[in-house]
Order: sequence, then structure tokens, then C-alpha cells
Amino acid sequence: DLDTDYCFGPGTDEKNCCVRQLYIDFRRDLQWKWIHEPKGYMANFCMGPCPYIWSADTQYTKVLALYNQHNPGGAAAPCCVPQTLDPLPIIYYVGRNVRVEQLSNMVVRACKCS
Repeated sequence: DLDTDYCFGPGTDEKNCCVRQLYIDFRRDLQWKWIHEPKGYMANFCMGPCPYIWSADTQYTKVLALYNQHNPGGAAAPCCVPQTLDPLPIIYYVGRNVRVEQLSNMVVRACKCS
């Protein structure tokens, strides 16, 4: 797992596929005025190259990475994508009634090459 503990750990300057920090302000960045709390959150994202066997989750991904290593001009290569996503609790209003809900798959916690 290339999780936030690994990617944001002390002394870590990971260049390969890893979780990267991204703060999203609902009003400023998305023009979402309906969410009362939180005002924003650490959404994070996955980024970085996927060299051979770097957090490859399937045999197919390993083969694709090896193919790309031997054929650098080839179009096929594994991508750095979210593996674990957590929900985000939010507070919003419907009229004068307060609602509390969880938006699923909103916070990237771990990445993989796929």
C-alpha cells in the first residue's frame, strides 16, 4: 500500500506513484455553496510514474510495466490511481433543517499502479 503514512512520512520524498496532498475549498474551487461544513478538505490525489513492479496490484499490471520498460515508445503503461478512498462527513441545510451525510469515496488514502 502506498498510503498516506508512507507517502507523507518523515524524510519521504517519493517520486514514484504515491498519494499527493490536495486541499479543496468547496466554495472557491468548486463553487459549491450548499455544503455548510467543512469549508474544505484534504482530498489528495495519486501521481507519479509506475516503474516495473512498483505497487503493481495484478499480474497484468506487472506485464504492462515490463512491456513499457522494454518498449519506451509504446502507448501502454500502468497508471497511478486511487486504491483506498474514504468518505467525507458533511453538514448542509435543506430549508432550515440541518442534514448530516457522508459523501462516499472523497478522500484518497492509498494509491496503486493499475
